[in-house]
Amino acid sequence: MANYLEGILDHAARRPRAPALILPDRTIDFAGLARSMAGVSIGLAAHGLPPGAVVAIATRSPAATFRAILGTILGGHVAMPLDLKAGPAALFEIAARTGASAALVEGQGGTLAGRPAIDLDSLPASGDAEACRHPGGAHLAQVTITSGTTGPSKAAPATHAQMLERTRSLEGLLALGPDDRFLPVIDLSFGLSRHAAIRMLDVGGAVVLHPLPGSAADLMALLRDQRVTYMAITPGHAHVMLEAVEALGPGDGPALPGVRVLSISGAHVPADMRAEIRRRLTPGLHVSYGSNETGHVAHAGPAELDRAPDTVGRPLPGIAVEVVDDRGRPLPAGTIGEIRVRSRQISQAYLGDAAATARGFRADGFHMGDTGHFDAGGHLFLTGRVDDRINVGGQKVYPFEVEAVLRSHPAVADAVVFGMPAPRYSEIVVAVVVLRGDVAVADLHAYCRGRLPRAKVPRRIFKFAELPRNETGKVMVRALRDRLALPGG
Repeated sequence: MANYLEGILDHAARRPRAPALILPDRTIDFAGLARSMAGVSIGLAAHGLPPGAVVAIATRSPAATFRAILGTILGGHVAMPLDLKAGPAALFEIAARTGASAALVEGQGGTLAGRPAIDLDSLPASGDAEACRHPGGAHLAQVTITSGTTGPSKAAPATHAQMLERTRSLEGLLALGPDDRFLPVIDLSFGLSRHAAIRMLDVGGAVVLHPLPGSAADLMALLRDQRVTYMAITPGHAHVMLEAVEALGPGDGPALPGVRVLSISGAHVPADMRAEIRRRLTPGLHVSYGSNETGHVAHAGPAELDRAPDTVGRPLPGIAVEVVDDRGRPLPAGTIGEIRVRSRQISQAYLGDAAATARGFRADGFHMGDTGHFDAGGHLFLTGRVDDRINVGGQKVYPFEVEAVLRSHPAVADAVVFGMPAPRYSEIVVAVVVLRGDVAVADLHAYCRGRLPRAKVPRRIFKFAELPRNETGKVMVRALRDRLALPGG
């Protein structure tokens, strides 16, 4: 059996002085990081928390959060990072549902979400990491709280063995090594950012933990100044960065030539955006597909994107990915259906949510809730969410088809499409667009009519200054419905 963090301990033994964390005021080497992690592990045990106890991570600064996560996992406790922006009521419900034993906080005691709050700064500053190392293996290492864009948030646990396999499944494909540097631009409470940071340490690279600037232009300057080579972002972040590059005017080549691995996941990335990223940010675009429950299950690097620009990649080794119909039968290439995954790195169930577990975790594999199809070459393509399919008088409409047409209009910068209940048609197609130029709604209707079958043409189109997105860049469709006072949310 192996601990999820065994790579960090290995580098601490073999390369103790190599940089692990780069902070604004100091650099912490691998030996120092291992000692700091051990201090947290020792402190949690001193508070009477046994291995296997779920510990909510409710710290605010990136450095404190990362130390709390790593130290919790090292000693066999189960780290559950929380997004503090969710608010007290949501945090209380999550802590109760998952059976959290305590919370790690900064600069305070008392309670948090009804659990004993332990001040991280009160724990020992260092200790013997090898003495604290938990065997790991089939024991739980962490719990990730899903973003809740398609319903209530869920708590997805994963073991040490599963997390180690998820971490290392991409390291070779991304060609990461000790000379690389990663800067998290998403809060470490989110799996995409946290897992990439631990992946960086696992290969012996360094994680840059600097406060993020307020503008995308300043962020890109920070990336260049800190010689960051690896990023993990969502389409929402890429969109903001592309806008910043456009505002700066034409330059000589990509704006981030030093970022040789720009890994993007979390939502569908249109082919035109991918081309812009490779042309204006960095040619080193990597697209991955997966979930908090499964880890990454498919990946496409630059060479694969040259062959299939809109793919999310081919399935990773050891992972079976199928597209199936409503009865669970595999579909041939080119036919859209639900994506089903089987592998040993998939979580077994959600914590405290039997109904959601029954929907997703089935005897035939994990049902991702996404729709897509394979091509003849084995490339996987996403088409949307199962719940997003719009039933227009018995015809299935996939939002991505309509969104692609709207985005192809020169005056449209972004678009999202969803269904609204309507007595005559079951549902009608509704679109919200963000404009980059002046265009009338009637002209957008006409544009769509010339390119889409009648059932897929939006019946209603709304203009917004921007689309509401969560921390990971996903469009919050329920928030859009609320703002528009539309039924069906």
